[in-house]
Amino acid sequence: MTAIYPIYRSKRRRTLAIKIRDGQVEIRAPWHLSERRIQAFVAAKHDWINKHLSRQQQQLADFRVRRWQSGERLRWLGEPLTLVVQTHTRKSCRRVANSLQVTVTPRANPQKEPRGMIRQWYQHHAQAWLDAFFVNEWPHDHVLRPQSWGVGHFSSKWGHCTRKGELKFSWKLWLAPEWVVRNVVIHELCHLQEFNHSARFWQLVAQHSEDYQAAEKWLRQHGMTVLNETYLDYRD
Repeated sequence: MTAIYPIYRSKRRRTLAIKIRDGQVEIRAPWHLSERRIQAFVAAKHDWINKHLSRQQQQLADFRVRRWQSGERLRWLGEPLTLVVQTHTRKSCRRVANSLQVTVTPRANPQKEPRGMIRQWYQHHAQAWLDAFFVNEWPHDHVLRPQSWGVGHFSSKWGHCTRKGELKFSWKLWLAPEWVVRNVVIHELCHLQEFNHSARFWQLVAQHSEDYQAAEKWLRQHGMTVLNETYLDYRD
């Protein structure tokens, strides 16, 4: 397989890196690095690139591109929800049993409006889940207590922790099973004490979560499709 790849240069970057994302190869390079050096680096990684590229493309081939139409499947905390899109004079998005019912206006863009409303629904309910977790589950006097928490939109990460003690998570995380969501929250909480991924950080994670390794495996296995709004799904 011959990979055609874009090169993204940055004045802040000091090293070359290869990223395989959504079945495509991307090269991250320092601003002044020559084309010849980049091509030599990619050639040396030829077998590794082909192996991971083939695996991703094969996995993506099993998924249909999301059209945001009735009959498609979404998930809430791992539970399947059937998408129902209908038209009315007033917009709404609500869960009814095992369906997510979206009502759009007659002049609405048939993909853009349901997509935006569904994202808002997830952000609202994910925020409610987070609030309940920190109010009812996580001790108020715990040493790993954030200054704030919230839900946002990220295309390539589950969440992050700032040095000010602020936590923010991708709304897409709540498509995952609840035990995975809880582990991601604990992962970011541990960054309040260890702002890295050192051995001490993972020891801290292990103290607060017995199944964190299984969660990390789940995220590696399914992140490519769950984080991608083209698919937003995964295989059980």
